Amino acid sequence: MNPPQEGNQAGVIEGYPDEPSVFSGDRLVLRVSTDAPAFRVLVHRCGADLEAVGEFGPFDGRCAPRHLPFQDWGEPGVGLRGEELPGWAAYALQVPREWQPGVHLATLVEGEGRAPAAPAPDARTGQALFVVRPRRPAASILYKLPLLTYHAYNVVAHDPLTRWCLYNSPAPGVLPGSVPPAVSVRRPGGGTGGFPWDVFNFDPFDPTPRQTFVHWDARFLAFLERSGHRVDHCTDLDLHRDPALLDGYRLLVSAGHDEYWTDAMRDHAEALVRAGGNIAFFGGNTCWWRVVFDDAHSFRRVTNWSDAAGPDRPENLLTGVTFRHGGERDRDDHPLPVGYRVQHADHWALAGTGLRDGDVFGDRPGEYLIGYECDGAHFDRAQLRNGHPVRPSGDDGTPPDFTILGIGDTAPSGWGHGNRAATMGLYTAGGTVFTASTTDWPRLLADPGSPVAQVTRNVLDRLAAP
Repeated sequence: MNPPQEGNQAGVIEGYPDEPSVFSGDRLVLRVSTDAPAFRVLVHRCGADLEAVGEFGPFDGRCAPRHLPFQDWGEPGVGLRGEELPGWAAYALQVPREWQPGVHLATLVEGEGRAPAAPAPDARTGQALFVVRPRRPAASILYKLPLLTYHAYNVVAHDPLTRWCLYNSPAPGVLPGSVPPAVSVRRPGGGTGGFPWDVFNFDPFDPTPRQTFVHWDARFLAFLERSGHRVDHCTDLDLHRDPALLDGYRLLVSAGHDEYWTDAMRDHAEALVRAGGNIAFFGGNTCWWRVVFDDAHSFRRVTNWSDAAGPDRPENLLTGVTFRHGGERDRDDHPLPVGYRVQHADHWALAGTGLRDGDVFGDRPGEYLIGYECDGAHFDRAQLRNGHPVRPSGDDGTPPDFTILGIGDTAPSGWGHGNRAATMGLYTAGGTVFTASTTDWPRLLADPGSPVAQVTRNVLDRLAAP
């Protein structure tokens, strides 16, 4: 696709939901811009497979320019050159009550003709994600999409005027209008239908772009459905806005790359654990950035959670681990694959894996379980040589009863931060918090007989039980 110039969207159809989650039976409002005279909306549910659940339209097409990244694109705005920007047109879709809860993909089809075959949820334009929620909990597990992380990396499209996100945002005053370093959730992207900033940083084992739904979350949701686990779904915004969201759920699940958290998200998650509920983080670089909302739709990052100058609320107080002691691969073609070396093989989380203390899993060619980003609990690296189980030092915020079940030592591969080791493990503080401590955990779930799949089943079954 050629990059659009000066905000012109010729030949491109784009859209996003006003609200990324909706209750079954309610209306979903899509904002769409297209130069086509008409378009249709094809909706699929994303589970074990893409299941067609409905078509809407045709609708009259309307074209509007792209706005600035921090603006609500459904409202009139002002561009970098002072030009007036009309809001994107709203299209209301009635969500049938019989639709199952889950993540749904809206594909925007130009023209009035027949809709194409089922798409892959990996398009850079013409798609939008939204979640259908039940009005009351219909399962004991609630799966959270990392919507804020999607948008932190989302540049929407290769438009030279507005192509920025939280990773390349100009400082206030650098551009006309004193642009703030913030981004909005009311614009295309947010999982699909946009370009992630680091699309150049490709995964050699998976061509789908990181920081999008299809790369990690779609794999985990497919595993959940194929393994018979019934789940409800939500987004970061739901956890941020609703203190009662977690009522009635036994287990909150996050997977892949869940990097951006607000104060309210942490407050609500930590309250769940104190009350005896459970959380499972099947990902890495979790809760690394603290973000705040400037209004109902735009947010900015302010600091790392562990920053001693404030908030001095290390993420490992929640997750048990931190990106400070794990890190990011400098190169995707690093020479040595890293897996987890097992300790405490008799622990319930490792039951049925066939693993014994000292065994390593996830390090075979093509697996590379540890990466591309990982977290760890600090420990004395001298313990790795004495043959005894490694224990966390607890000097960086890791709870004192955190049990390390696996160690992914990245030092021999020449990468990592701090202690240079990922640590899979868990702790209990009212409820139990498990962490896989690596973003690529979902990528190894395709083999149902793998230790990764078995540990995942063990954690889900144990922590979701009444």
